[in-house]
Amino acid sequence: MNRRLPVYLLIDCSESMIGGGIEAVRAGITTMISQLRRDPHALDTVYLSVITFDAEARVVVPMTPLLDFQEPPLTIKPGTSLGGALKLLADRIQNEVHKTSHNAKGDYRPLVLLLTDGQPGDDWQTPLSRIGAQVKPRPANIYAIGCGTDVDYSVLQSITDVVLRMDDMGPESFGKLFVWLTASVSSASQGVSETNDGKIKLEKLPNNVEAVTAKAEPLPDGPPRQAFLRARCSTKKFPYLIRYKFDSMVGCYQPVKAHRLSEEDAKTASQGKLPDIPSQLLNGATACPWCERTGAGSCGNCGTIFCSDMNDRTDTTCPGCGNILKRDPRGGDGKGFNVRQSGG
Repeated sequence: MNRRLPVYLLIDCSESMIGGGIEAVRAGITTMISQLRRDPHALDTVYLSVITFDAEARVVVPMTPLLDFQEPPLTIKPGTSLGGALKLLADRIQNEVHKTSHNAKGDYRPLVLLLTDGQPGDDWQTPLSRIGAQVKPRPANIYAIGCGTDVDYSVLQSITDVVLRMDDMGPESFGKLFVWLTASVSSASQGVSETNDGKIKLEKLPNNVEAVTAKAEPLPDGPPRQAFLRARCSTKKFPYLIRYKFDSMVGCYQPVKAHRLSEEDAKTASQGKLPDIPSQLLNGATACPWCERTGAGSCGNCGTIFCSDMNDRTDTTCPGCGNILKRDPRGGDGKGFNVRQSGG
């Protein structure tokens, strides 16, 4: 039996990846698989597995020969369980990777490609001993790629000494990243790219990706850098997600963008995992992606957030519970209210 090169893709599918980020990852995986299948060395040795993580970590593709690999659906959900993904990775490596024996050489050291764009929401330190983060030679070559501007690189440096940064999360940047990943996997599949300490010689980084070599400081304490609200269009009843970014200069969250959700996506809303956020910390809302209304309100009965026309003084039907909501002609008492936030 030929020596295999096990490749694990650990993909962050938290809400902060919604929109162009997750779409670009999907397209990147498609391109990566297509290109690898043109390489006879990769076809002969590469086995792929995909682990996604949001509030939970799950194996969406078990270890599969490259030729038989089927691209998985990548669904956006609340939460960032990086620790759960690392624990699951350790379990899979222990159970799937063939070890060298007296009679035969085992698999090549697994190649782990971790893509994340935020901070973990669970215990990520406990699983580290199982994946040998501080052990040389380690049981796996882990390459962590931080995508976007809200990554805690001190966490990634605790997991591996190969940490990369890609600030731009546009399709073109992800395209270049996956071209590089493909070339690195292809090179590793030939077996000649492993050095004496078991590390894989990486291909030259694209110009939009840089290595994080200086020791990174943990992100400062304070409010979460992003907040997410799940809402419904008050006219079409369709769900959407509002993304906010904390502005330390003014001490509140500024709306960034609203993204359409499917009804299936809407069912994955977190159940009370994060505290409500005072409405005074939210500086308005973005336009509804379904009907373009520029305001937002909240139902006092069920907590549903919905789009509204701030100049319309007529009553509104809550798209969540169906209650008739009467507008206060005085414009409210100025005290604000609490808003249910999603898992991020």
